[in-house]
Amino acid sequence: MKEKNLETLQLAEDILKNIELNEITLSSVVLKCTRLARLTGNQNAMSLFHYELAGYPKDNEGNVMYEAFNLARYANRTFQQKDKLGALKEFMFPQTVAELESELEAAKSQMGVALDRNISVASANPDQYVFSPIGNTIERTTLRQTITDNSKKINQLKIGYYNYVLGVYYELKFGDITEGIFDKRKLVVDKYLSSSLPETLKKFVSVYENLRSTNEEDWANAVHSCRRVIKDIADFLYPSSSKEIEIPGGKIKLDDEHFIARLKEYIKQKIDSERFIEIVGSQLDYIGDRIDAIYAASAKGTHAKVTQDEAERYVIYSYLLLGDILDL
Repeated sequence: MKEKNLETLQLAEDILKNIELNEITLSSVVLKCTRLARLTGNQNAMSLFHYELAGYPKDNEGNVMYEAFNLARYANRTFQQKDKLGALKEFMFPQTVAELESELEAAKSQMGVALDRNISVASANPDQYVFSPIGNTIERTTLRQTITDNSKKINQLKIGYYNYVLGVYYELKFGDITEGIFDKRKLVVDKYLSSSLPETLKKFVSVYENLRSTNEEDWANAVHSCRRVIKDIADFLYPSSSKEIEIPGGKIKLDDEHFIARLKEYIKQKIDSERFIEIVGSQLDYIGDRIDAIYAASAKGTHAKVTQDEAERYVIYSYLLLGDILDL
């Protein structure tokens, strides 16, 4: 895993621990989430946690801006409630987490003072303890409501923040596993090509250069290079010949053109597992058909649209398949 990803993963783990064990205030959690959003380059998350710290922007009528309201959903700030006409609508509470925490602590402190005052009065005159002044009763009721409401809102936000951080954590963990699997297969292929087909390995180098380009034609060239690499492997493992084999719907000659068929025949001769042959063979057919279609379009002078993501997928698929074949 890259150093930056390690730092990000460690930060995500720390924040999850902070929330689970109530180690720091939720305001401090937001500050750490802001850094997490910056490390991952997530602009929406950066805006969200900026609003969580500084407040949500409002229009001239005092309503939270549309885009900010949408982000508030990810913080778990929104709730369903009927409006004055009885229609069910979505609302949000706009107080920052710092304001909620400050109000909560103030209410708890005032509640303590109110209870101490009543206890003091009760000690001087026990009868007044039973019949508390109306003002004190209203005060305590108001304070209890503030404590209940703010605690509920803070818990809602805590869940929202936790879910965001957990998503980042699992994304990094999963990405690390996927990266590790690919690197392992890539090492097998590169090692084999380096010793047996060094010129073919050079073709993979050109693939990477094309993938880094911003030119759409270079992405198509990366796919063409994958085709040449697969064909080189087929030529090396199962050279072309005039031999014919039975396939569904007729026969096919294992000549220079049908290199995918030659690779499938090689697999069949090396192993007994029908399931393995079926899986790898299907992948070979899929990639071979698609790559051949792009290649054929290019050969005819027509334009075959290939996105960068698509080209990257073919490179990864090619590596994984070649790793399976070379394992034989």
